[in-house]
Amino acid sequence: MTGGLREKHRNKRVEQVLDAADALFREQGYEITKIEEIAELASVAPASVYNYFKNKPNLLMEIALRHVRAALPERRKFLENLPDDPVKGILTFERLLADQAVRHLTRECWRVVMSAQFLDTGGVAHRTGKRLDLLLRRQYMRMLSAYQQSGRIKADVDLSVLCDLLLGIGGAALARLVTSSAMTPEAMREWGIPHLEMVLRGVVDPA
Repeated sequence: MTGGLREKHRNKRVEQVLDAADALFREQGYEITKIEEIAELASVAPASVYNYFKNKPNLLMEIALRHVRAALPERRKFLENLPDDPVKGILTFERLLADQAVRHLTRECWRVVMSAQFLDTGGVAHRTGKRLDLLLRRQYMRMLSAYQQSGRIKADVDLSVLCDLLLGIGGAALARLVTSSAMTPEAMREWGIPHLEMVLRGVVDPA
């Protein structure tokens, strides 16, 4: 088998493992799912799963990254057609992020994703978490820059600091959702609205 065919075959098996793990995490839960079950469903040896991902948290982080990549076209479409009102635009974008989060991963999986990058400092899960954060930050900065260039966000506002504040609110809202079985996605969004509006009140120029 040539190098190119070998790489293609490996990539196919990696995708099979990701598909199998994603399905099992949804159906029976992350913690209860064993690597051996994932390997069996993916038709690969357990050793192959460990070879590709080393451990289950790394596997889940790769699934999360794959879902985020799949969600990018929907986000780009929104960013290309922003509402004129930055408050409405940012709130709508946050709702989109919340919808995508609960659509693609379970609460249990999100708890692991949010903690893995801190528990595995410097490891694969940590680096993947940083990539997820960077992707979201770039999208937010693109939106904020567009509003500032159009004069809707004050020219003297430091967009990097504003971005940090907005991401912090979004992260806190998601943490509330995944740590409470009683909180619904709708309640999560409602919780974030007054916090976002308070931050934006001082930086948005009235039309």
